[in-house]
Amino acid sequence: MRKKPWFYLFVLLLSGLLALYTRLTMAVTAEEFYLYPDAPFWIFLEALLVVFVLDRLHAHATRRERASGRARYYFGLLWQGGLLFVGTLQLLNALLVLVGVARGDFGNWYALVRSLSSDVFLYLLVGSVYLPFLYQQHANQVRVEVERLEKAATQARLQALQQHVDPHFLFNNLNILAALIEPANTAALNYVAHLASLYRYLVRTRQHDAVPVAEELAFLHDYQFLLQRRFGAAYVFEEDVQVPAEELQHLLIPPGVGQELLTNALKHNLGSRNRPLHVRLTLTATSLQVRNARQTRPVPAPGEGSGLAGLRARLALLHPTPVRIDDTPEYFSITLPLVRRAPAPA
Repeated sequence: MRKKPWFYLFVLLLSGLLALYTRLTMAVTAEEFYLYPDAPFWIFLEALLVVFVLDRLHAHATRRERASGRARYYFGLLWQGGLLFVGTLQLLNALLVLVGVARGDFGNWYALVRSLSSDVFLYLLVGSVYLPFLYQQHANQVRVEVERLEKAATQARLQALQQHVDPHFLFNNLNILAALIEPANTAALNYVAHLASLYRYLVRTRQHDAVPVAEELAFLHDYQFLLQRRFGAAYVFEEDVQVPAEELQHLLIPPGVGQELLTNALKHNLGSRNRPLHVRLTLTATSLQVRNARQTRPVPAPGEGSGLAGLRARLALLHPTPVRIDDTPEYFSITLPLVRRAPAPA
């Protein structure tokens, strides 16, 4: 984590004051007072080591999504960093003694206790001063991330409104089209019925942040029906639902994300009658995964990656678990976390 110049100037000033305070407590009279010129420099290096240890621990917790703004988290950083700091200083001191650069008396218990106490005091002083800075930086990062996600969600809603078609006009024309089709033409009637069901779902859920997985699955069945009528045997859709049907009403997912995943698989992969593309949907109690074989098109599709970024932003508003993407030469899969509906009050 990069620091501004004033931060290092502040740490240097704090190190000088600490060196001055130490000599004042050791000197009873003015004649006994003497400040070693290099004392503030060595304390400054030790203070930077404290900052480095706390930064590394915080960065590790952030990568594992364990960082928070609670006091318990920062007290945990304080004692973990203390163990690492004191242990590192004692190890460095022992190495310097072994190579003859420094002198030490490890056989004297008082000298050892004095050294440990000095290290702990310095760590607690610098650490307690630095942790509020660390908390402020973490709070700013969380605020910026929340603003970014809200902006992405707003842009997605705006795009949906821009693409909005009057539902009454659409469904009236679909009804007219169905009436014009001969009753014996079952295939055409089924196609219009699935198309109407698909658009009815999109119109009904365009303002929703999440819908039951059961409704999203029904929507995907309509979408797969239209794709198979369009492409024939070029694409094979497989489904593995590992959740009881009644549980599907309690699992939530943003509407239309299943369609985005299927569209992404067809957009970037080539399928044919002789070599069909297999797309497998796996649904568990915690995730929905769409996986397809790698059959890359000769010419890459434009806009690759933009849809996945929007998908991540939509899921991040509902669940802290990030979207998992597995990209290998053999297959490509996207795993979305599912949210369980909160139980209704009695």
